[in-house]
This record gives sequence, C-alpha cells and structure tokens, in this order.
Amino acid sequence: MRINVADLMTDADLGGTTFARRRPTSSLASEGQVVVSYASASLAGIVQPAATTDANLLPEGVRISDVQAFFTAGDVSAGDGKSQLPDVLQYGGQTFRVLHVQAFDQHGMRKALAQLITVGSVV
Repeated sequence: MRINVADLMTDADLGGTTFARRRPTSSLASEGQVVVSYASASLAGIVQPAATTDANLLPEGVRISDVQAFFTAGDVSAGDGKSQLPDVLQYGGQTFRVLHVQAFDQHGMRKALAQLITVGSVV
C-alpha cells in the first residue's frame, strides 16, 4: 500500500508551511561575463532540522547544525555539479543552498538537505 503524503505538506497542524525556491540560471553577457538570474517559485512543505543520520549524505566539512531538511512535493534540485547550479531556498528570513535531494516518489515527496548561507558564503 502506497501512501501519498503530498497533501499533508499544506496542513499547518502537521507543520506545513511555505518557502521560496530560487532556481539559478546562468548565461554569458556580451562582454563574456557570466550572469546569474533566478526564477522564483513558492513551494509547500515541512521544514525541520536535519537528522544526525543525514550527515552521511552531506559533503565533508558541513556542520549538521547549519542544515535544514525541506520535505516537499515540489521540484527541488541540488544541481548536477557541472552546468546546473543548486537551488536556493528561503525560509524564516534565512537563505539555504540545496546540497542533496532524495526522491520518495512512491510517497509523492522529496527531501532536500540545504545548508544555511551566511554572510561571506559563496552560493
């Protein structure tokens, strides 16, 4: 039996909220400089601190205390490490860079682990 939890993402009693996803795209300006622009979307989901077991999915040197888990039925991406940059999520007045995405398609959701971007961080 498959349970689709996508509808639960909007239930405030279960922690449902909204957050912004900013998807970066890059292009070359006529001067040969890279220009990054963002396409924004609002996603419904649940945001929680990352679990200690999530540390195994993160790059070396990332502090688990700086990572939030975003559960959503929406489209989120960690980029491909080559031509696609990772999505940027904004929630609670803070900005996060997506590091890892797990698809739970049988349940209608994805889990994105995203690191808090602080002043001086590179997106």
